[in-house]
Amino acid sequence: MSTVNVNAILVGVELYSNADWQEIFDSIAQTRTLYAPIGLTVGEVRFWGIPLIQTRGREDIDDDGEAEALTDEWTVDNFALDLFYVRTYAGTTVGLSRVDGPCDKNAKGMDGSVVAIEGSTRTSGFATAHELAHYLGLNHEDDPNNLMFRNVPNGGAIRSDQANNMKDHCFVF
Repeated sequence: MSTVNVNAILVGVELYSNADWQEIFDSIAQTRTLYAPIGLTVGEVRFWGIPLIQTRGREDIDDDGEAEALTDEWTVDNFALDLFYVRTYAGTTVGLSRVDGPCDKNAKGMDGSVVAIEGSTRTSGFATAHELAHYLGLNHEDDPNNLMFRNVPNGGAIRSDQANNMKDHCFVF
């Protein structure tokens, strides 16, 4: 079984309710469920928080540039993928991630994934799995049954060639 470890970083941590925490736990569980058929699991998940006073207003993402700045300014110094949970993301977007993200967390540009808590475990779960898959090397697909279809939730399927691509990423062991 291939494994990717994750740092779940809550931006504006004191704003998160018990329901928000449950949505995050459930979204990670749903990601595990979506990845299981391809032999990939989310292993250890460590939780981190950025206090509201230090977020620079990035608990609510206004545009993709702000999401990129968030991942560039904050990181956890370990060998796990940084996944930032934010309160909202402007427009219809629920997340953002670089395709085939770097293993050097000090690289310039987007070096983590960002997902908004939307009040729906199904949506945030698919968004979490989708954005992590981007970071692990997957592009968007035109097939609405594929996890990488632009809109979430979707069919959640991952082809074997996509699975192999994800498993080849340096954060997967």
